Amino acid sequence: MNATWFVIGLIVTFLVNVPFGFWRTHAKRTGNKVEWALAVHLPVPLVVVMRYLSGLRWTSSDVPFILVFVLGYFLGQRTGGKLYVRAHERGLNPGRSIAVLWRNVEGEAV
Repeated sequence: MNATWFVIGLIVTFLVNVPFGFWRTHAKRTGNKVEWALAVHLPVPLVVVMRYLSGLRWTSSDVPFILVFVLGYFLGQRTGGKLYVRAHERGLNPGRSIAVLWRNVEGEAV
């Protein structure tokens, strides 16, 4: 296992899944099952590539590290969902785009 690629892979896995979690929560709220499925499954190939680059294989000694990648995936999705709910509670009308969090509301940065 390559420790540098492992850490980079975890960070990338988490950060990529934040906007997908944001999109997933929007799709769930609007009831669009196709969008929900895409938001959940589109980042999976990237996670597999990151796992591969870190040198992890399907061996019994690597399974705990693979589970850490899965945890990073779900934490990114969860964080994105929480950001969507927070934006919705603030009345930002977030839609699918996480970029609404960086727009100004009444002259203030969110």
